[in-house]
Amino acid sequence: MKKTLVSLSVLGVLSGSAWAAEVTVYGRIDTGLQMNSWEHNYIWSEANTGSYSTNAEGINWSMESGSLTPSRIGIKGSEQISDNLTVGFVLEKGFESDTGVDEGGFDRESVIYVKSNFGTVYAGRINSIWSDAGSTSFWAGNYVALGTGNGVGLGTGLMVEHDRADNRIAYVSPDIAGFKFYAEYGFGENDYENTSETDRPAALGVNYSNGAFSLGLVVSYLNETSWFWDEPFESEDEYTMNIGASYDFGVAKVKFGGQYYWRANEVGAFRGLGLSSFYDYDGYAVTIGADMPAFGGVLTIGGGYAEGESKLDYQSDYAIEYKGYDVATYYQYPISKQTKVYAGVGYEKLEVESGGLWSEKDEYKAIKAMMGMAHYF
Repeated sequence: MKKTLVSLSVLGVLSGSAWAAEVTVYGRIDTGLQMNSWEHNYIWSEANTGSYSTNAEGINWSMESGSLTPSRIGIKGSEQISDNLTVGFVLEKGFESDTGVDEGGFDRESVIYVKSNFGTVYAGRINSIWSDAGSTSFWAGNYVALGTGNGVGLGTGLMVEHDRADNRIAYVSPDIAGFKFYAEYGFGENDYENTSETDRPAALGVNYSNGAFSLGLVVSYLNETSWFWDEPFESEDEYTMNIGASYDFGVAKVKFGGQYYWRANEVGAFRGLGLSSFYDYDGYAVTIGADMPAFGGVLTIGGGYAEGESKLDYQSDYAIEYKGYDVATYYQYPISKQTKVYAGVGYEKLEVESGGLWSEKDEYKAIKAMMGMAHYF
């Protein structure tokens, strides 16, 4: 239950109008135990010098924050200026519940907004409309069963992910016959805002809901910086197209999400397997899953597959190819209106191969398990 900290109603002496302001603190704390049984194999070979390989494996047991949902605390408030005008704000920060470490500032969200009959305009540090945890986010939460990932499932981790951005402005339309329209633009880093010396992300989205059926589309564009180490260079801008659909059958809510991308510099979970951000990658990812009511709780199952490649312009015989998949299931059971316990298990496999004057193969496999408790307030 959200706790109201301040509720004021004051008569405007000069204007003769009444206004009301409300400020609320909210959040969630999630602590769990995780097991990760992993194997990492790497092979390098070159025609003149031969080859070598490394193999490593292990089992890690740990206490983690945010196994199911990231721990956070926030403050939000709003003031109704008139019948058709509301001003509000959201300040939200993340923290590690297993250590108490503060992730720094209002790192998750720092936004002010204005809402009217024509829609809502947001400004500040905001998560993308593509994501699942922000004032404007709608795509991943509605159409990716495993969301942006947790202790057992990669979720959108097989995709090119769109995250929070500083100096972002966004718009969300009112509901129009089941349709909602979204737009966002990021000005980039401080001191370089809206210049070629910083990345500037932008996206357009539309979501349609009609009873049990929903359909969502997000098209994104990243105007990449044209400066590197204080020197100008020619950059290739990034594009993604994301489509999702869901249908609630009663016994299960089935979700599907797909993404195709061009000239991306980073691809989710593959970042740790040698996909250098100096290269551009083309590829796709798909995910499917379902939420099912079960024994008073919710059982979630899901999985995804991704593959892509990069061919370097300056050395046309050298290419990088990658592919991967994951499957996971977890169960949440509410022991009260504000507290739930959970447990789950998952498997993932990722591969990266390159060829040319030399060749490399990098493979990672893992079985994961988690159990824990999350409290919402």
